[in-house]
Amino acid sequence: MNKGVEPETVAKNYGKTNPEQNPVFIDFLKLRVDDVEAPNPYFEMIALQLRKYDLLISHRQCNRSRGYDCAYKIVTTTQAQNVVGKIEYSERYKRVLLELSGLGCACIEKVESDYLWLQALVAQPAVTIRRMDLALDDENGLYQIEKIDKDYSRGRFNAESGQRPRKENLGNKVEGRTRYIGGPTAYKRGRFYEKGKQLKLTHCRPWMRHEVRFVSNDRDRIPDEVIRNRADYFYSAFPRALQKLLGKHSVIPVTERFMREYVSDISTRVASCKRQYGPLIGTLTGHHGATATCEMLSRIGRSKVIELPPFVDEVSLADCTDIIALQSGEAI
Repeated sequence: MNKGVEPETVAKNYGKTNPEQNPVFIDFLKLRVDDVEAPNPYFEMIALQLRKYDLLISHRQCNRSRGYDCAYKIVTTTQAQNVVGKIEYSERYKRVLLELSGLGCACIEKVESDYLWLQALVAQPAVTIRRMDLALDDENGLYQIEKIDKDYSRGRFNAESGQRPRKENLGNKVEGRTRYIGGPTAYKRGRFYEKGKQLKLTHCRPWMRHEVRFVSNDRDRIPDEVIRNRADYFYSAFPRALQKLLGKHSVIPVTERFMREYVSDISTRVASCKRQYGPLIGTLTGHHGATATCEMLSRIGRSKVIELPPFVDEVSLADCTDIIALQSGEAI
């Protein structure tokens, strides 16, 4: 196994974190299960476990990977349009492929912060991790794009052999910049981007998100313990650069993370509605009152674009009303 995927930070004490406040979370996961003779019993077992996290396997099929015979969407129990992953089966290889997006992993994290079910699942001999994205939120922007560029030029992202990884620059200072460290097909690739700017959130513009993607291949296998020791593996991916974040970051709860994305999305749509229909709505409100105007303009149905995770409650929505009003006003 390549040394780059070993948790070297354990020995150097770089990876010590508060076990009750692990800042590193899983943002994407793909698992492969071999030696599955009959798919239906295995699908039922997975579906039974997913219900604990308000997820279910839909009857709707989706695009399947090459070599697989069937693929079904994994959705939330509250909104069937909220696709959070998929599960596939290959009759030829007797193989199951399970994929969970960032929201799917967040639904599990909300119930089990240590991903206990996933730890037990990958501990089985027939299960291998094909891809895992680990992420950390830097809310105060302690490790900004300028520092990342400087560390890259100084060789702090280099491998132990001294080889410099590929770097890709995207975005701009206004809408948010992104830096990729490592090639698209590399077993280890870093992604660092200005999350606050990309979401256009004025109250948390310094917010940075740092991600490390591990992809298993013929040479490098992702160890099973990466879920349990995800902080160690995250920091050891680029230890000379990422060790600067140890003990200096704050943990953003999973509900807060997705509420910020919701605020960004809904604020943009409210601002657009104001520009197009604001005068009409204002006139109708003056003539008939706010309640009657709302009844005249609204209709039964659910927006296909604005989807909420199942763990977001009415209290969380009420808390962000003022922020949405402020954001939508500034967006005009």
